[in-house]
Amino acid sequence: MLILFLKLPLRKWFLLELTVVAVISKVIGCYIPAKLQGLSHKDASIVGWGMSPRGEVAMIVALIALNAGLIKQDIYVSLVLMSLLTTIITPIVLRNWVYKNAAGSS
Repeated sequence: MLILFLKLPLRKWFLLELTVVAVISKVIGCYIPAKLQGLSHKDASIVGWGMSPRGEVAMIVALIALNAGLIKQDIYVSLVLMSLLTTIITPIVLRNWVYKNAAGSS
């Protein structure tokens, strides 16, 4: 099935909300268990941010839903873009936050 990304209407607000909820839920959902295991706030935050990318699993589930007719192509595009955005955002946040903190403490 060919998807023409440029001809689909992009649901920008849906994409933004989906990405924000995806990142926040993954960061908090991984931060809490790490903190409960005795990690410091900084280390638990690194674990949370490090686990925030949602790549292959979200895309596979979205493709199965698209092929089954459960979602339309515009929702599929938003899910794929959310996966890409969370994958791109994570290393930027980790680089700027972890290395900036490490340079400031030396």
